[in-house]
Amino acid sequence: MPKTSSGYSPSNYERRDIEETFPLVLKVMNGSAAFLYHWHEAVEILLGLKGETVVGIRNSDVTLGPGKILIIGSGESHSILPGDSESERLAVHFSTAFLHDERVSDLELSGIFSRIEGFSDSWGAEDVKSIWGYVSKIWREYVGKQPGWREICLAALLDISLYAHRNIPKHHRTANHETGMLREALAYLSAHYLEDISLDSCADTLRFNRTYLSHQFKKETGVSFHSYLVNMRLKRAEKLLKSTDMPVAAVSRESGFQSEKSFYRVFKERYGMPPGMLRRKVRMDKQ
Repeated sequence: MPKTSSGYSPSNYERRDIEETFPLVLKVMNGSAAFLYHWHEAVEILLGLKGETVVGIRNSDVTLGPGKILIIGSGESHSILPGDSESERLAVHFSTAFLHDERVSDLELSGIFSRIEGFSDSWGAEDVKSIWGYVSKIWREYVGKQPGWREICLAALLDISLYAHRNIPKHHRTANHETGMLREALAYLSAHYLEDISLDSCADTLRFNRTYLSHQFKKETGVSFHSYLVNMRLKRAEKLLKSTDMPVAAVSRESGFQSEKSFYRVFKERYGMPPGMLRRKVRMDKQ
């Protein structure tokens, strides 16, 4: 398998280009690849390879350990918490656009992944074995790039869709007001997190009750509005420290912190070292 990759997305909507090219992307990721609450058009299949990865989804957390599978439907909000850098997961993203052709099938397969119980703890042993088998075939073809690999990958994705339709347990959840509220709040944060904003300004702008918004935000993301906002700013600061020579004071301003003193404090609490030391450590590691 290739080297693992790490990254962090502060955006609540994660755009993928797979819909415009080949509708499939695979990547092995380690525990340091964490993501705030977000969603994307692509279906995502996570397979636990090593260690444990905690995923926040449907107002709760699930632990993806070795051999376990989590399928996340199109448009389904989720987060991936930071974990042990030694842990690994295989992430499969694919567009369901190729399942829409009514000339091929009259089954409603494109939406099946939003109707099933996505975590493999709810499946039978044979279901886990089957999905692992299909994904393993996709991985081999995706990596090998032998003639016809695209067709084989698409055929395996169709097999996964049909298997899910026939065999994986379905849920009876429906979209709710709280999820809509969370998405509006996350969109507001994504657009304005570099500005001087607060829970109050978000509630006023979106015309939500402040207390109710605070309660639902904590319930659905697991952290307070303020903590989520600080996390977004810290990750931007980390990126700037690693990729630019910008002075630390400028990094603080460009990351949305109103006070350099508070930036130093929360940064050291999160990373266990001051910003400048993190920058030096990253550069030494690259040498």
